[in-house]
Amino acid sequence: MARLIPQNLKIKIALRMLSFATQSDRLKQGTSLNKAKTVILVYKGETESKYRLVKDIAAYLKKEFGIKRIMRLAYLDVDEKKIPIWHMRKLESDFFCQSDLNWYFRPVKNIDGLIDEPYDILINLDPDASIPLDFFVANSKAQLKVANQSYRRKKDYDILLPPEEGDSWKQRNHRIIKFLSESPLS
Repeated sequence: MARLIPQNLKIKIALRMLSFATQSDRLKQGTSLNKAKTVILVYKGETESKYRLVKDIAAYLKKEFGIKRIMRLAYLDVDEKKIPIWHMRKLESDFFCQSDLNWYFRPVKNIDGLIDEPYDILINLDPDASIPLDFFVANSKAQLKVANQSYRRKKDYDILLPPEEGDSWKQRNHRIIKFLSESPLS
């Protein structure tokens, strides 16, 4: 009979494995939103309202900057059988969940195509929110990786914006969009 590993021990092991995770071999290139053709928004899917906010951000980026493809990728911290109906896989929207992870929380199913695609920009809307998302960002071949302050895996990002006291989730992510739209990146 296999013994179960306590959850807090699994988290410690996962964080240790994450610290050893190698960065993807990728072409690094700075791109502003005005010149980007493909963007991926990565976030932890917790509520339907957050899902709608991310959908609104994607629609705004598409309309305002003429970005051709904006992919939304969420990590849902539930089993596949408990995925909410509003979060089903759709065009330019995908997710991975607990059943797509190995025993130390590294995503191993349903994300290979997303990891290997060289998006112009990856924006992590929830840095340090979940170990599986941190693994995804580390392995992604996106050319520019941007987030608000990350304490776990700073080395995975090309641009980290410092936090401002009292910021809401919306304000922090608005700052990323503003920075990338006003940036002199080629």
